[in-house]
Amino acid sequence: MPRKNYTPAERALHMIGTLAGKSRQEINDAIAKGDALKMVPDDRRKEIPQGSLDMLKRQYREALTVNPDGGRYPGRHRPDLAFWGEVWEHCVAPKKVGDL
Repeated sequence: MPRKNYTPAERALHMIGTLAGKSRQEINDAIAKGDALKMVPDDRRKEIPQGSLDMLKRQYREALTVNPDGGRYPGRHRPDLAFWGEVWEHCVAPKKVGDL
């Protein structure tokens, strides 16, 4: 029976991927890779639908980002794609501490 809820790790990758400007496919591929490594049965795997990703972009991204001046002003936010891109890369392919 498929799960109804996302795990905390899935939700984190959804949010980080959204803030990093990743596509739905990139996010789902990263989660599928982790599921395969952990041998999660196929019937327990869960993908984010496009509607859910659109909602994250529309409602959460603005609340969790800052405008170019560093302040928080409704309607004038944009994600720091470089920063969130680095966070994403570390999540999907962590580097050794010595390589940071």
